Amino acid sequence: MSNNSVRAVTQDQQGYLWIGTLEGLNRFDGTHFESFSSNNTRRQLIGNVITRLYTDSQGYIWVGTMTGLSGLNSRTLKFDRYNVLGEVTAIAEVGEREIWVAADNLFRIRDGQVSRVDEIKESVSQIAVTPEHVWVSSSRYLYKLARNGQLDKISLPADLAQHPVYDLLWQNGVMYLASEQGYYLVDTAGQVQPANLPMDRGVPVYQLHSDSQGGDWVSSYDKLFYRHQQQQWQVISRDELGSATQFNDIFEDRQQNVWLGSFGDGLYRVSRGKIKRVIGQSQRDVMVRSVVRTTDDALLIASSQRLGLLDKTQRYTEIQLSGDTPLNVVQDLEPDGDSWLLATDNGPKRLTLADGKLTPLDDALRGIKTKTIKKRQAGGFWLGTNDGLFQLQQELVPFALNHEFESSVITFVQDNPEKLLVGTTRGAYQYQQEKLLRIGLGTPLYNAFVTTMLQLPQGPLVVGTVDDGLFVRLFDGKWLQFDTSNGLPFEPVVSLFHDAGSDYVWVSTLKGIFRFQPHLLSDSPPGQNLFEEVLTPYERQLGTAPGRCCNGSGASKVVLWQDQLWYPTLKGLVAVPVKLKASSSQTYQPLVQQIQAQKLYSLLPEQNRLVLETDERNVSLRYTAIDFLKPMALEFRYQLVGFDQDWHQVGSRREAIYTNLPAGRYLFRLQARNLNQSWDLAGQTQLELVIPRRFDETVMYRGLWLLLGLFLLYGLFWLARRNVQLREAELTKLVKLRTQELETSNIRLNELNEQLSQLTHKDALTGLRNRRFLFEQLPKDIEHYQRNRESMLAQNKCIALMQLDLDNFKVINDKFGNSAGDSILQQVSGLLIRETRGSDYVVRYAGEEFMLVMRDIPLDMVREFACRLNELISSEAFVLPDGRTVSVQCSVGYAIYPLELLGGQLIGWEISLQLAELALYHVKHNGRNGVASIQFDRQVDAFEFEDSDHIEAQIEKLLADGVAWFELNSGRQQDSIIN
Repeated sequence: MSNNSVRAVTQDQQGYLWIGTLEGLNRFDGTHFESFSSNNTRRQLIGNVITRLYTDSQGYIWVGTMTGLSGLNSRTLKFDRYNVLGEVTAIAEVGEREIWVAADNLFRIRDGQVSRVDEIKESVSQIAVTPEHVWVSSSRYLYKLARNGQLDKISLPADLAQHPVYDLLWQNGVMYLASEQGYYLVDTAGQVQPANLPMDRGVPVYQLHSDSQGGDWVSSYDKLFYRHQQQQWQVISRDELGSATQFNDIFEDRQQNVWLGSFGDGLYRVSRGKIKRVIGQSQRDVMVRSVVRTTDDALLIASSQRLGLLDKTQRYTEIQLSGDTPLNVVQDLEPDGDSWLLATDNGPKRLTLADGKLTPLDDALRGIKTKTIKKRQAGGFWLGTNDGLFQLQQELVPFALNHEFESSVITFVQDNPEKLLVGTTRGAYQYQQEKLLRIGLGTPLYNAFVTTMLQLPQGPLVVGTVDDGLFVRLFDGKWLQFDTSNGLPFEPVVSLFHDAGSDYVWVSTLKGIFRFQPHLLSDSPPGQNLFEEVLTPYERQLGTAPGRCCNGSGASKVVLWQDQLWYPTLKGLVAVPVKLKASSSQTYQPLVQQIQAQKLYSLLPEQNRLVLETDERNVSLRYTAIDFLKPMALEFRYQLVGFDQDWHQVGSRREAIYTNLPAGRYLFRLQARNLNQSWDLAGQTQLELVIPRRFDETVMYRGLWLLLGLFLLYGLFWLARRNVQLREAELTKLVKLRTQELETSNIRLNELNEQLSQLTHKDALTGLRNRRFLFEQLPKDIEHYQRNRESMLAQNKCIALMQLDLDNFKVINDKFGNSAGDSILQQVSGLLIRETRGSDYVVRYAGEEFMLVMRDIPLDMVREFACRLNELISSEAFVLPDGRTVSVQCSVGYAIYPLELLGGQLIGWEISLQLAELALYHVKHNGRNGVASIQFDRQVDAFEFEDSDHIEAQIEKLLADGVAWFELNSGRQQDSIIN
């Protein structure tokens, strides 16, 4: 606020409070003040010392200052100046669109035109409007101007004349005056007389007000007076209010809050709540310690040194105590027939209400501080003392398990049908089935100072403590702890009360009262406040100082009576309606106030769309929600639809900032709620924000760039194409030349390659293919066979590999010489070429060894061809260089591909080559001059040849197992030899 000296208060149609001070005008939403002065209103606010504020029936605010009159349209925040100069002391609306202003003279403003009220020719100070008249005060007279123009003049008494009149109030058909000389009224005879007020005559009275609830307010020099519906005046002194009681203005807003504008201590709010503080009539000791409800529907109250009864009319009757036992601080009260058992600081006592006799309950506990007395389910009573827990029936008996309590100071006892709950200064316990169990293991409750416990009907257990907050045990045994760090409003906890009708648990503390619903503790949505504050440390009734709400420990700290919860306090009792309406039921309407971009935009209340300038991409939105009762309990969230993916949860912050926003249309959504509400109940407002596109962001601009780009691409393409055509013409000539050269070179190169291939793939001696050709060509033949495998198998064709070796060829070389051996090799080669087909090829494999590869040969012809080849060589007469002839014999081993095995197509040709070689060796070892192959039983499959590196060992094993054998045809005899 611009200054603490508040001179005037009013409210606009949106709900904002407008507060006039010595240094300007302030708009207030419950949390923030926005200041206006002649400096930031372009001098349209005629002066900064505000004297009067008035909101007319059109919502227009009239601003009276020390130097003249201005007007304010609260929707647009635009100020107007009027031709009224001097100090404005009063403003009133006397008719439709007609305003009267007291500023030394009396002025009339109608449709914006200012004129003098000619009926009154002297300086005036105050104006009051009644249904039939307009009352105007001057220094000597009180004028009464009727609607028909008749003017009556009432002389002020001598002690009042020439003294300032500060206010006029029409109430119940009587005109009251507040003046420098005191409180006056106009009687039925038309005379001004002193009014009845409990103060001395001649004390200045500054303000008068009658609120909508029938309450009367009078502000004087050193006291504030209040009465409700013509009851006795309540006097509020400077000390009780905590500041000076001189108020310049008293104003009631639409929510029935009464605002007091003080001379130098700012602004006060008085709210009519449903919570009341009660001090019984004739109650001398107001410090209440414990309270219980009696059987005859009264309250038994224990104060610091006295006991008394409070009846339904709030009349207090003190109990006259008798006996030689003095009364000390009472911690708990429990009925026992016609008497009451009292837990006090110097031991338990018995009180007989009939005669007020107070006697010790048991000498064994005399002087021992007793915190609680409660009835036992089995009869008798439980007594919780500083020396442990006791049972009282016919006699006093210590609890059998007292030694298991870590602390002997018993603070709480509650005997339920299922179990006994016990609280101590070192943890909480439950006694069930003759076993004492300490509860809260693994939590701070284990060693906490327990003040109270509450077993709820549905199963949860609630425990209150001094220093560790509130504990709740859920159905599943899980413990929840709440303290001021995670949402608990106040500590330490004093009492707990469960209202079954609303399922609220009420909690009183030394600082205030709050409540909660147990089922929300585990099921509430994230971010929702679980605890609703009912009475805070800052709330008080008029005439009472702020202080602690509820008193200390003990059990009798709350009682339900007359549909209200009654709590003991340092000053009487506090009564709270148990059916108090939840604060979460109110809806708070958020308002977007201003938008700051490159310039400031002030929004009209009904405005839901704003178009920004094209270059305004950084935006700050200021918003609020009006609440004067608990403004700090408001929280907000917002979302810019079209930019934000989700809501921004911002708590109580009242500004949204966005930077580098792209052009486009956005919807700013704003919600406000009380902390106890869910977002489903939150009030919401929406504002469409439009950021126009710059020319460089438009489709036309982008289209022009696209068109230009296409032209450039076409130009580049044309140039590139022209260049390519020129180069193609040059290259065509060069290519023809180079082509001719290459053709010549390729022809020559092909000839050389053919020669080289012949040299590398032919044996120089015999002209046969060599070993290198075999290993290059054979895989190709296998691949060809595999491609046509189904056709080949259908025709029973295979690839035959025959390895032929000339027997005892070394003897010929030794006997006839190497040239003779070479001649024989050449003649054998010719024979082999002659006997094979064109599709077959013969390879000189090594020395006198030859390999024949017979492609696509019928399977049943392989053995026959091998035998015939052996016979041809054996019967051939080979001519030596010297003309002599010689006979040569040979050994032949052959194998086929694929092998005749289960899965034979999976075995590589290399295995077939090795099998042919093994068959050849078998012929050599069995006398030479023969043909052999290896045959397999049908049960042998391809997996027997997985390890190709040890094929000989595998064959040996198969031979030993009898599933493989050599088929040998010897050239020395006609029959086949199978071995």
